[in-house]
Amino acid sequence: MPKILASQIIISLCFLAVIVLIFTDKLNRAVAAITAAVITYFVLTFIEKKNFSVIVDLLFGTPDDGFVNLHSLILILGMMFIVQISDEVGLFQFLGVLAIKLSKGKPIALMTILCIISVFFSAIINNILTVMILIPLTITISRILKIDPTPYIITEAIMVNIGGTFFSISSIPNILIVTETNIKFNEFFVNVGLFSILTAGITITFFIFLYRKEFRDPGRKLIETLDEFNVWNFVQSRRLLYASMSSLGILFIGFILIGPVIPSDKVPIDIFAMSVAMLLTIFSAFLGLKPKEIIKRFDLELILYLLGIFVLAGGLEAVGIVALIGNLLKGLGANNPVFQLILVIWVSAFLSSMIDNIPITKILIPVVGIMSPSNDYYYALSFGANWGDNLTPLGDNILVLNIAEQNNRPIKMKTFWKIGFSTTILQLFIVSIYFTMLSRGTYLIGLILILAVFATIGILFIFSKYGSEQIKSNINRGINKFRSLIIS
Repeated sequence: MPKILASQIIISLCFLAVIVLIFTDKLNRAVAAITAAVITYFVLTFIEKKNFSVIVDLLFGTPDDGFVNLHSLILILGMMFIVQISDEVGLFQFLGVLAIKLSKGKPIALMTILCIISVFFSAIINNILTVMILIPLTITISRILKIDPTPYIITEAIMVNIGGTFFSISSIPNILIVTETNIKFNEFFVNVGLFSILTAGITITFFIFLYRKEFRDPGRKLIETLDEFNVWNFVQSRRLLYASMSSLGILFIGFILIGPVIPSDKVPIDIFAMSVAMLLTIFSAFLGLKPKEIIKRFDLELILYLLGIFVLAGGLEAVGIVALIGNLLKGLGANNPVFQLILVIWVSAFLSSMIDNIPITKILIPVVGIMSPSNDYYYALSFGANWGDNLTPLGDNILVLNIAEQNNRPIKMKTFWKIGFSTTILQLFIVSIYFTMLSRGTYLIGLILILAVFATIGILFIFSKYGSEQIKSNINRGINKFRSLIIS
């Protein structure tokens, strides 16, 4: 057996083993990834005859790729400092309760505000922290107003993934994409974020229409109880709250200016984010918030997992597996840019629904590069990798179901799966239309996709209004009437 073939088989099996272990929850994802990375290192050193420096290149990148992995890690760590301090002082709880109070308990206003909060929070912090803050808060509000929280919880869980495509720092897949491709913050927002805002609006409208019959107005007494909530009870220190808000403001202003005004080769976004994080950390330390306690709350598992995936993905690229996949997808696209873009969206979405979107994104970034150098393909990858998570109630959505159950408000997995899958299919159709009609000007394909969207909406409306059993009954009744007409 040729050496390169042996290396390809072993590293591919390592990758598949990691995916299976994560999917079945048989082993901690960080342990699985690090173990696979160690095996990859031994394959590259003993079979491919690489030296020790290969592990450094795989972990942090090389001068040729601009140390892309190291930049990703610094940016993630910087954001962790800012997010954890903001969460510790109660910034997100403060904003969430303040926004909910503005709804005055009115169902449509409440759902709209909860959706906007979900999108806004997930655009700044990670999805897991967003649902950990919002789901218990939503259940508490539902108990005050004596309403069913299920529609609101399902809606929030789906909306957080849309927030993941607002900014280049809104999710790990986005960070991996922009650091690899040098796509600027402004450029990403114009091409991905703005369309995400439009899709968020369409999705909110869809959910309001879907749940309109389940809404009911709470009584005046219940609204008065909600008004009595003091939002400042969630805040540890007003000075720290203002410092956290200022840090986030400075962070986004800096991201906008880096490139057009500030030279990105001198001050890359990851170094800027870490600088803001350290200033906030030092200021917080003087006000009594211990940095040691903040660091303890860091997601160390995520960092170790990323390091393992960096090595594993780099190993797949080094032995030529990534090139094989890239050429295969390029061949399937038949050199048709529109078809290739749609292929990237749907393949990344369905893979992300079954597998964690971080390794999928890391593997598909060089694959997309082989298919085309155009940034449109990377934007398509961002949409698919982030939005595909809602196709199944696995991954982060398991946490949503667990939190609801812990708060004695269980949600059936079947219910979540039906709504999540249907909504995500609708969103993927919409983004496919965006790329075919606006990005590439292929109006015929766009028209077909528009018809598919209307068909999807129609099917969802019928199922939401009648239910599957009643639909079957109506169909049988129609068939019997048709038979009686023929006989007569």
